[in-house]
Amino acid sequence: MKFSNIREYLFTPYNVMGYLSDFSNFDESLVDVKLHEETILKNEIQDDTNFSQFEPIVLSLYPDKKINSKVINFETDELILLDGHHRWKYANRTDSVNKLKCILVNFDDIKIKSYFFRLNVKKEEFENLLIQEGFEEIENKSLGIKFNDTYYSNPNHENISQLYKFKKTLQDSETITPILDDSEETNDFLSFTPITPNDLLYISELLPPKSTWITPRI
Repeated sequence: MKFSNIREYLFTPYNVMGYLSDFSNFDESLVDVKLHEETILKNEIQDDTNFSQFEPIVLSLYPDKKINSKVINFETDELILLDGHHRWKYANRTDSVNKLKCILVNFDDIKIKSYFFRLNVKKEEFENLLIQEGFEEIENKSLGIKFNDTYYSNPNHENISQLYKFKKTLQDSETITPILDDSEETNDFLSFTPITPNDLLYISELLPPKSTWITPRI
């Protein structure tokens, strides 16, 4: 798929240069857009929403592709959606992907950290739940959960997808809820080992909503 009329877009808070374009040349047979997160049903975009209200979605190129300020037209057949899953879903549902604006970024510029989550049950109840599910206290930042200055890991979890499946059960039961801003961590928050940019390439299942705080973002 070809992206035309490309212009520089500076993500000022992150000092990262992106490249603004649009999906006017969209053909689903010519480009594969890889998603990584489920959407939140109650936050679905309502029908008849005007696309002019949408901020551009943010997508990464794959590691073998590079874009720079000298590029006017750019072609690729695969992208990773970083920010804009609800807008992408709505555009596909209404057969309107060609109306989306987008910002392309290079893979090397991706940074990922975990959302912080608020605990909705008593601390002792949550700690007992972790023990029941096979988690153990550990002394370093292994694959697992950080809460109250303590790290918990499940020896039965062989990869980050298994950890995030457990995270989904906690979200679905409303044991935890995401904090929807870039808050500073406190002992009252918990967090999960973040995925890495390379994980975006290989994870085959969608992660639960609000699993990744990815930058650059608008």
